Amino acid sequence: MRWLKIFAGLLVCGMLLLGFSAYWFVYRGLPSIHELKQPEPTRLSTIIASDGSSIGYIPPKGMIVQGGKDIPVRLMQAFIAAEDSTFYKHAGLDITRIVAALIADIRANSYVQGASTITQQVVRSYLLSREKTIARKLKEAVLALRIERTLSKDEILHLYLDRLYLGSGAYGVGAASLRYFNKECRDLNLAEMTMIAGLAPAPARYSPLNDFPAAKRRQRYVLTRMVEEGYITESEAADAYKEPLMITGESVALFTRYPYVMDYVKSLVSERYGGDILSGGINVQTTLSPLLQDAAIQAVRKGIIDLEMRQGAYRGPEQGISETRKERILAFQENQMAWKGEEPYQLYWAEVVSVSPLVVNIGGRTMELPPQSYAWINPKGSWTPTGVLEPGNVIRLCYTHEGFMLSQEPRVQASLVAFDLRNAGTVALVGGFDYSQSQFNRAVKARRQSGSAIKPFIYAAAVDKGFTPASIIFDTPITFQGEEDDEPWKPKNYEDRFYGATTLRTGLVLSRNVITIKILKDVGIGYAIGYLNRFGMEAEFPRDLSLALGSGSMTPYDLVKGYSVFATYGQRINPRLVDYITQIDVGPIYSARSGSAAEPGAENENRAISEQTAYIITNILTDVVQSGTGWRAKKLGRPVAGKTGTSDDNRDAWFIGYTPEMICGVWVGYDDMMPLGENETGSRAACPIFLDFMQAALKDRPVHDFQIPEGIVFAKVDTKTGRLASESSQDIRFECFKADGLPPREQSTFDDLLLKEVY
Repeated sequence: MRWLKIFAGLLVCGMLLLGFSAYWFVYRGLPSIHELKQPEPTRLSTIIASDGSSIGYIPPKGMIVQGGKDIPVRLMQAFIAAEDSTFYKHAGLDITRIVAALIADIRANSYVQGASTITQQVVRSYLLSREKTIARKLKEAVLALRIERTLSKDEILHLYLDRLYLGSGAYGVGAASLRYFNKECRDLNLAEMTMIAGLAPAPARYSPLNDFPAAKRRQRYVLTRMVEEGYITESEAADAYKEPLMITGESVALFTRYPYVMDYVKSLVSERYGGDILSGGINVQTTLSPLLQDAAIQAVRKGIIDLEMRQGAYRGPEQGISETRKERILAFQENQMAWKGEEPYQLYWAEVVSVSPLVVNIGGRTMELPPQSYAWINPKGSWTPTGVLEPGNVIRLCYTHEGFMLSQEPRVQASLVAFDLRNAGTVALVGGFDYSQSQFNRAVKARRQSGSAIKPFIYAAAVDKGFTPASIIFDTPITFQGEEDDEPWKPKNYEDRFYGATTLRTGLVLSRNVITIKILKDVGIGYAIGYLNRFGMEAEFPRDLSLALGSGSMTPYDLVKGYSVFATYGQRINPRLVDYITQIDVGPIYSARSGSAAEPGAENENRAISEQTAYIITNILTDVVQSGTGWRAKKLGRPVAGKTGTSDDNRDAWFIGYTPEMICGVWVGYDDMMPLGENETGSRAACPIFLDFMQAALKDRPVHDFQIPEGIVFAKVDTKTGRLASESSQDIRFECFKADGLPPREQSTFDDLLLKEVY
């Protein structure tokens, strides 16, 4: 008995020592829970459109701390029902769940079932790591008990909902609401609440952007648990499950509906104030018009898809899509089409059911595609899907006014930039076909050859050097010899022919290359480059005669900015996207309008060329639309000036055009500089995009004409000689001139002009 007592004493001492050691090990370095009592409210940065609507949000580190405010009761109930139904009953640990999870893990010989309460998940999110070790679990349990004694249940729940990761870069229910549905947390409906609550166990796996069927299964589970807990009725659950989820988020477009614009705004703000300010809670007011931005996006999509259909190069069904991925994308698309309907010039996924006839499954329904839906693939002959497609293939369809057409993911890219000339605001900016495929913003970053779009600047330089729209230049062959070993350069026109005596106006209207080269040679390359620099374009200009054909490179944004000088009668404008910025608790920190053009002397500082020269070029560019390469823009049915541009081998296609109130520029091309295809010039590839956008932008707006400034006069001229018309003149037109630059009335003969050209 004595030895038994000694052994018992030693055992008790050992157990006490072990207990104290475990206590010391677990409690050693435990973080304080004091910081949980006062979480910092989120300083959410918001990007705002010109109409006051939100373009996008910038949550610091993807997190929005609600602090319990504006969180719907049903959203909290959804999380409790799905994640911790005894939350309001336990003291931080749920022993029953722990035992059940332990048994399940032992049976599976793996970690298959969690038993963490919401309180434990708060500990994990705020105070500890997520490593799966015994020590961490013990510390988690101790801290959970401490938190339960310190904070109320509602405070713990709010901490949980603010920090929980819910996928796609969103932390907390506030951020998830914006990320998936572009709405405030308080505005969620039951279907949206239960989808978000379903993300908690595995956000990547259950995200509707990654696996829509899995997200729906989790939503059903959450709804079922809410019914079982008595939070909602069975009919409410059934209605919520059937309701389409109005998902606005995309896989890579974070917290915005206009990702190219969002990226550009963030870069502008960061460049001025540093990147940290974006997490400091600012409101950025922009000049962007959502109505015009939507029109620009659709115009670009339509133009690109139409171009690929014109070229007729079909690449066949989509490759590398597994059965699992096919199920996911078709299910997600069915949901989107249920609430959006068919959107013009959007690409849709479809599964081939049969080939002859071509029957597809799209949006949960089966339809037959008529032959005209794929006639574009070989317009000169017959093409059938037999041998190219087979049942089970995944293909892309495009919805047009003619119905669904067989289509494909385009490889061609395009960009569009539009400024309001009355206030220099950027109203639309499109950087590419699809941000999820390419985040490169071509509107502001792609430097491309301008082609013939550079010509108005060369002609403006000539007008300031004494040329007039009636000046005669001979469109005749010309040869330039470079170094001894170089091939001589023999420039030619697009039509591969020469036209003889031509007025300066006709040379620009019909975009004659040889005429432009001779004008540049006359005014001088040095003078021309200096003149181009007046327009405020950041461009790379070659110091040779290829400058006349647009071999220089610039961004679409800069080229449109340069053209705006003609539209504003010689004044340089500084187009802006950011109007003003205010900071929370600070107030306004930036205004684009402060200290600008209204100050005395600002007009002279911003003047690039004279009003008269700008008007003369505008007047000629209206002829480009009426009778030249920009003829497609006539359909606007109002005064419009514009110019096409096409670089070598049709690698770049441009159209820049303007009315008295708005200017818009379009670029089309491949990123890898491939030719666009036969006849894909600026007139054919870019001008239709401009037209579609401007028709939407100017709809219901009054028609205005270009005002004639002082110092401009009109006179009849003989188009064969460029002199003022006489009684013997036969080919006469009214031409505009600077008041001090009228040509002489004396009649020059054609021989005199030809002799001068030879000399």
